[in-house]
Amino acid sequence: MTRYARLIAHYPYVIIVSILCLAVVCLVLCVTVVELPNFQDPRAGFEPRGTDIANRIIAYNNLVENRNGKISIKPGPKWGHHRSEPDTIHYITKNQTRQRITRSERRLTEQADRHDIEDRSTHHQKQSYFCNIEASYFSFFARIVFSSADGSNLFTASKLKEMCHIEDHHIRTHSTFTANCQTQSNKQCCLSWSLGNYVAMLSGKSNCSSITDQDVRKVEELLRFCAGHYYNKTLNPTCDTDQGSRYYCSGIPKECVEFQSVYNILHHIADVNFIHPDKENQKLFLTYAIMYLPLVGGVDSVKLFQHIESWPKDFGNEVRVTGANFGIKGTLFSQHLIADSMWLLVSGIIIFLVIWLYSLSIFITVMTFFMMFWSLEIAYILYMLVFRIGFFPYMNLVAVIIILAIGADDVFIYCRVWRLAKSVRNNGNLEKIVSDTLRNGSVSMFVTSLTTAAALYCNAFSSITSIKCFSIYAGTAVLCNFILVVTWMPASIVIYEKWCNCEKLYNPELSSRKNVCFYICKLPQQAYHKFSECSRILFEKLLPFLVIRARFIWLVIFSLLGILGIVVIFFYPKLKLPTSEKFQVFSSNHLMEKYDFVLNDQFWFERQQRKQEILPLRFVWGVKATDTGSCLDPTDKGDIVFDEHFDPTTQEAQLWMLNFCQDLRQTDFYQNVGGFEQTNCFFEFFSLFMQQPCSLDFHNQRPCCNYTTSLIKPHDIMQCVPVYIPSLINSPSVIYNSFTSGPRFTNGRFSALIIEFYSNFHFTTSFHDMSNFYNKVEQFFQEKLKSAPPEVKHGWFVSELDFFSLQKSLSEETPVALGISLFIVTVVTFLTTLNVLISVFAIVSIAFVMFVTIAALTLLGWELNILESVVITVAVGLSIDLTLHVGVSFRNSPDLSSELRVASTTSKLGGVVTMAATTTFLAGALMMPSTVLAYQKFGTFLMIIISISWTYAVFFFQSLLCVLGPHGGFGQFHWPSAKFCHRTDRKHVDKTVYLTTESSSGCYPPSSSFSEPSQDIEIISNTPKPSLFQHRRSRSRGHYMKAHTRSDSPESNNSERKESQVKFSESCEIANSSPEIIDDKRTSRTDDSVFKESRADNEVEGCSQSFKPIPIEIHFRESLT
Repeated sequence: MTRYARLIAHYPYVIIVSILCLAVVCLVLCVTVVELPNFQDPRAGFEPRGTDIANRIIAYNNLVENRNGKISIKPGPKWGHHRSEPDTIHYITKNQTRQRITRSERRLTEQADRHDIEDRSTHHQKQSYFCNIEASYFSFFARIVFSSADGSNLFTASKLKEMCHIEDHHIRTHSTFTANCQTQSNKQCCLSWSLGNYVAMLSGKSNCSSITDQDVRKVEELLRFCAGHYYNKTLNPTCDTDQGSRYYCSGIPKECVEFQSVYNILHHIADVNFIHPDKENQKLFLTYAIMYLPLVGGVDSVKLFQHIESWPKDFGNEVRVTGANFGIKGTLFSQHLIADSMWLLVSGIIIFLVIWLYSLSIFITVMTFFMMFWSLEIAYILYMLVFRIGFFPYMNLVAVIIILAIGADDVFIYCRVWRLAKSVRNNGNLEKIVSDTLRNGSVSMFVTSLTTAAALYCNAFSSITSIKCFSIYAGTAVLCNFILVVTWMPASIVIYEKWCNCEKLYNPELSSRKNVCFYICKLPQQAYHKFSECSRILFEKLLPFLVIRARFIWLVIFSLLGILGIVVIFFYPKLKLPTSEKFQVFSSNHLMEKYDFVLNDQFWFERQQRKQEILPLRFVWGVKATDTGSCLDPTDKGDIVFDEHFDPTTQEAQLWMLNFCQDLRQTDFYQNVGGFEQTNCFFEFFSLFMQQPCSLDFHNQRPCCNYTTSLIKPHDIMQCVPVYIPSLINSPSVIYNSFTSGPRFTNGRFSALIIEFYSNFHFTTSFHDMSNFYNKVEQFFQEKLKSAPPEVKHGWFVSELDFFSLQKSLSEETPVALGISLFIVTVVTFLTTLNVLISVFAIVSIAFVMFVTIAALTLLGWELNILESVVITVAVGLSIDLTLHVGVSFRNSPDLSSELRVASTTSKLGGVVTMAATTTFLAGALMMPSTVLAYQKFGTFLMIIISISWTYAVFFFQSLLCVLGPHGGFGQFHWPSAKFCHRTDRKHVDKTVYLTTESSSGCYPPSSSFSEPSQDIEIISNTPKPSLFQHRRSRSRGHYMKAHTRSDSPESNNSERKESQVKFSESCEIANSSPEIIDDKRTSRTDDSVFKESRADNEVEGCSQSFKPIPIEIHFRESLT
């Protein structure tokens, strides 16, 4: 430490230049070599990897998507390798299970082909009011949801006409609408499918701007008359008015079927509460109505949506735009992510001003922000090149907020310790000041950085890719920040002391002209000293008085809050797992998020889509349920790993398969949908194919016909399967592709087999229900596998379990990461304080901070989703910082009574702790206006956690110490002294300790501890002081004050003094022994007149005056700050 301090004191530019070169090299690598992150897909990485269920899902996807082209749905090399398009969506008949269709919101969007839909419309010969596009394609079009401005009925002529007015004058006039809209045969844009246009069509009006209240009442009567047919499901979108048509619906009035207007209004446009089927003579009340624009959602509609989004909230007189779905979340996300960086900039500017005010040096403030930027940059290079992680999720950008908060906190601590080292009158050597500051300040900064980084790294064990990547990057950035705090920051301060402070830049003795540097130093110093007067009263008198006098009240209040937090988290309303599979990326008031999470359930077509999501029963053999891809790269899904022992052609395997299918049909979770299940259980229909009579057809000759048993010989199977599979493919009643159940082949042999049936269980977001379904099926299957022959014994079950897998990972891994973080915090707390009672009280305080914070987030409606899981774990690292500062300060306080130690800790440490909490709070508060949900939620978390942490550290933790805190050396441990490792003839060892608290008990009685404040409190001092980093002019003359320190060397004859002894001297002895100090003070008072500060004369008037304490020297074998 001494050599390093000597290097910093004498050669600071060496460290600055070295780090600067490293940072520049990293910057060049970021621009030239490392690929910049891409945030086009915000969903990437938000799925588990490496868990049992996740491995099954990925292995199944690799199988049906034929990853790397290893398999074929056709046997034999003569058929070639066939791979169906993975994007193809097939809606199949009810005798087959749904083929590989995603449950999440239907992507109208980016995958739809506008011209394909347009071409379909030209095939219709009938010309109608609207473009002839089937209602089933409505989901591909951009849609807007309207509601009434005052909450009244939306189904009135005036409101419908205003909706039409908004469309005609504010949407269709946009420059991108005409270029991208669906057109009629006359090249005119189609009319939108809106309630106003349907009323106009049914009333014989040319457009909706001319409809009247009478027209609305007429349509209301029609809807009331036909609603019963819709709700009993006799009225469907295929009904035709022609009695000769195969789609003619008998028993339904013609007016209910004509133009499909009634069905489209009730199913696609009006909300579910518009008409109640069980209530007669009710007055129709419309709350929400959808307008389908003749514009396919996708990248072409981005500018139009941004135009709509720019409208004010009160846009429109009687109606409001409540939500929208243009299918462009991914496209908009990248734009909003860049736009919200402005709030990061604003947050940085505010923190810049706070650091400048505290340090009184713009140079130190600028260097601090360089330090933060370097830490993020170096961490990025380590992340991409050293750790070789190519995936950079957008959640990693939250690390910027963390570094802003932690970086400012570390600077405040370092400046505080530096000031204390300089304020000691017997400490004038710059090398010693640097050494003492590093020795005492680095411990506190290292502990807080270590706990935060450890809490982040604990999430690296998560199976969710984005959480794992965020933990690695953010934890690395925190450690890089600490390394720069103890290298870059000390060197910067020394450079400022020697060459860049205001005294060096402006000397009134040489020039009376005031330059820019004068005002840069003068203005913040004036604001600093004005703030000092207020803070002196708060931190020196009011806050200690409140903490000590009302200590029992604080204990009761905050204990009850902690207990209530436990009730809220675990009992009611309880922290819940995510209840929606939809992925939210924007704030809740965003139009698209409002549609997905609020309005999505208000329309029948959306509800019907979810009701059709019956979970399939899929059983797979021949492929191992393993994930060979990188768990840190969501695009790397690995490869197919085959089971070499799989052989379904043996008669034992065939018999077991046939019995398995029969037993499966007898379970209570199987659903019989009727009809033929030709591909669901392969050997059932293959055996029927083999038993059919032989014919003149070449392909049906022996041995592929007239088989007498259901068990087929292996060589006959391999000979007849190439005949059976093409017959399935050519069958018009069967959809057979890579997503269809059945066998898979590699080089002419069976390589995999999928058996698939319907279940009677619908998809739900309830973790409990999904867990019961999965466990029931899994238990049944594992029980059946016990009797399976060896060649088919390694099968596994999978279904649409993606969301359940995410819920399961969050519910199991979050408590583990939280427990590991708490254990690390406990160990670090004890190793820092070496006091049992202080450590126990600190852990109790941190636990209550966690409970109250999580309870507050729960009451705000948070669920245990991916971001929330990270937040909860990081909360452990952030909640300990302030409590640990207070605990260490109390431990090192020399006062004998707990009340005095608490009073001293509060008065001396209250300022720096409050400043650190303030910067963290501001970092979170300034992210609240952002649109990206991750920024907004993390900002909310920072504000809550730092507010609760400060409150508990100052009031609850100190009250515990005041009431039950250790007295003297009770419960105090010490690091063992390894004297055998050192030479017995060692030279003088300086053990002067600069504390964050100093005693006043040696000068004042306990009762006057509040009325006689300590005089060297930086932010609460009565006497104005020069700049924090300003040296006295005597240093420029080549000498510092002689350090008056205690020596523990053998020559000092102080061996009889005990540890923890407090040494005091009379003021007259100080004056007699160190006259050079008085002369130096007089010189300093003259030279510092550049700031025009009034200083009180501190002359020594004799030994008859009352005793005054000199800086206290506390001696521990190992000291911690």
